[in-house]
Amino acid sequence: MKKIIRLFMITAIAAVFAVGCTKENDNNGETGTEVSSTEGTVVEDSTVEEESSGSQKEYPYTYVDVAGREVVIEKEPVNIAVDYLPLWETLLLLDITPVAASGAQNYLATWDAFQGIDMEEVIDLGTSEVNLELLLEIEPDLFLHQVSDPGNIDVTNFEAISPVAVFGPETKMDWRLSLREVSKLVGKEEKAEEVIAEFDKKIADARGKLQEKYNGQTVLQMSLMSADQYYCAYRPVLYDKEAGLGLSAPEGYTTSENYEQVSMEAIVSMNPDYIFVNVFDGDEAIYEEMTGNSVWQSLKAVQEGNVVKLDGSGHANSGLATQYTIDRIVDTLLAE
Repeated sequence: MKKIIRLFMITAIAAVFAVGCTKENDNNGETGTEVSSTEGTVVEDSTVEEESSGSQKEYPYTYVDVAGREVVIEKEPVNIAVDYLPLWETLLLLDITPVAASGAQNYLATWDAFQGIDMEEVIDLGTSEVNLELLLEIEPDLFLHQVSDPGNIDVTNFEAISPVAVFGPETKMDWRLSLREVSKLVGKEEKAEEVIAEFDKKIADARGKLQEKYNGQTVLQMSLMSADQYYCAYRPVLYDKEAGLGLSAPEGYTTSENYEQVSMEAIVSMNPDYIFVNVFDGDEAIYEEMTGNSVWQSLKAVQEGNVVKLDGSGHANSGLATQYTIDRIVDTLLAE
C-alpha cells in the first residue's frame, strides 16, 4: 500500500509541477546589507533543554518561517535537503551535511569554499529545478527552500514530501541571520553563536595586523562576470574599520553593498595597491584575456605583482564563501 501511495504522489506531484515551482538563482548576484531582524520564530509549544553540547529541542516543535507558515517538525531532522547554495553552506557551518542539494554536482567540482570537505554522497537534486521524484525517493526529514518573494510562494509539491521551511531575501543577504534561523530548526543555536564568535574573533585579530601593516595602502575586490564586465561592491566584512578587516578602499570605489558594474577606465583611475579578482568556473580564458590587456597591465597592483585570483566563492556573501574570501585575503596580505 505504501508503494502505491508513493507512486500516486509522484504522479500527482509531477502533474502539478508542470506548472509549478523552480528553485531560486544561485548566489552569483549582489552582496546585501546585513540585517538584525529575525526572519522566523519558534512557537512556544516546544521546550529547549540546555546541554554541554548545545541546545537540544524536544520534538515535535513548531517554527514560523519567513512566509508566516507554521512548520511542524515531528522528529529531529537528520536527513535535510536544500535547494539553495547559501543554505547548504549554512548547514555545513552547523556540522550538518545535507543529504541532497540543488546543483550539488557542479558546486562540488567548482566551488573552492567546499575544498577539504567530504561531500561525495550529497545527492544532486538538479540545476534548473528540483527533481521532485528524486526528492520523494530520498524522503528528507526537512526541506530548506529559498524564495525571492515570501509573499508569493507555492510549496505544495514540496509539502507533499516533507516539512518545508521557507527562507527569503534577509537570510540570503546575511549569513549570520541564516545561521541563526537554520540553527533553530536543527537545535544548534549554541553552535551557531560559537561559529559567529569564532569568525568575529578571527576578523578582529586580523584587522589589527592589517591596519598596522597596510596603513595607507588600498585594496580593491572585483568580480569578472564576462568579457569586459567588471563588478565591485562595498563589503563591510572587508572594509569596515570596526567590524570588518579595516582594509582601505581606493578613492572612487563604490559605497553600495550591491554589486555595481565598473569600467576598466574606472579601475585604472582608482589604481589600487592590491587587487583580488573573483573568477567563476569557466571564465579562466576571459581572465587571461583581461590580464593581457595593456590597460590592465598599467595598473600599479599588476606591475608590483599584487593581483590575486579567487574563484567564484569570493563573489558570494554566504557563510562558507565569506570565510573562504577572508582567509584568502588575510593569508595573502599577512604572508608578505
